[in-house]
Amino acid sequence: MRYGTVHSFESLPGEPGGHAAVYAAGIEQIVRSEQLGFTYVNVTEHHATDDGYCPALMPVLAAVAMRTTTLRLSTGMLILPLHHPVRIAEEAAVVDVLSGGRLTLGVAAGYRELEFTVLESDYRRRGKRFRESLEVLLAAWTGEPFSYDGETIQLPEVVVRPTPLQRPHPPLWLGGGSDPALRRAVRYGAPCFPGATTPLPEVRATYARYRAFCEEAGRPSGGLVLPRLAYVGESVESARAVALPAITAMFDRYVTYGNPPEVREALHDWALLDEYVLVGDAETVAARVRELGELGVTDLLLQFAIPSLDPAHAMASMERFADAVALPAA
Repeated sequence: MRYGTVHSFESLPGEPGGHAAVYAAGIEQIVRSEQLGFTYVNVTEHHATDDGYCPALMPVLAAVAMRTTTLRLSTGMLILPLHHPVRIAEEAAVVDVLSGGRLTLGVAAGYRELEFTVLESDYRRRGKRFRESLEVLLAAWTGEPFSYDGETIQLPEVVVRPTPLQRPHPPLWLGGGSDPALRRAVRYGAPCFPGATTPLPEVRATYARYRAFCEEAGRPSGGLVLPRLAYVGESVESARAVALPAITAMFDRYVTYGNPPEVREALHDWALLDEYVLVGDAETVAARVRELGELGVTDLLLQFAIPSLDPAHAMASMERFADAVALPAA
């Protein structure tokens, strides 16, 4: 199993230090994660939020590229229909070149209608624009002349450069758990990528459908990438006490972004909450990680830097996790 950290760089209203402190602490944690032996850093996107949820993934990854040497840089997820695909092709290529070929581009169709209104993109046609944008990305990354005549995107003949260092293009992660989304992931050679608020029973069922579609298409499985909020403490009780207020704040945010209100019900019962998060002492978390491996998880992306959590607690939690699963430190 490969491991990564997740960062959304949120600063809840009224928090001391604001975003300058959040970004500084986040970058330091990312640098430390490479030293500890993590494989990925994953940054995730939203727009027009009062907590400043990271709206600019490529600048962040470019900054990280300058501070790291081996860490893979991933987006999970970039909301593709909100952007012009040629611009994303260009920015992704630049980040891939700057990083020496370390980018994985995770993209999704999005679900928060306000973002589409603010950024003047048609929410009702986001599925079609997502599909067409993927086709434009692949054509642009060839570095050869191409044109495109779709329902939502029309391009004259154009050449897009630079091209990514990774050929034919950076690996893709595609979000979505519906059958069409899973079939699309299979077609593009992408892994199964459930969301951070997908409970484990649903993850198991989604991954089974994905594997069936792989077999049907005669393609190998791309694996299972699972994002989770995480906190590793010195005891189960202390971990839960420290993590629960931050998890509660994050779940409240998820609901305001459009997730079903039912996710809040898990906050009152750790037997339910453990289906969504990874919290406990080192021994408990290591056992949970082994269970996730048995479920089929190939890449585990953990958000230690939960908004409103003290950055020192997040750093210590990440270091305890690295010890718990015996990461091969650099």
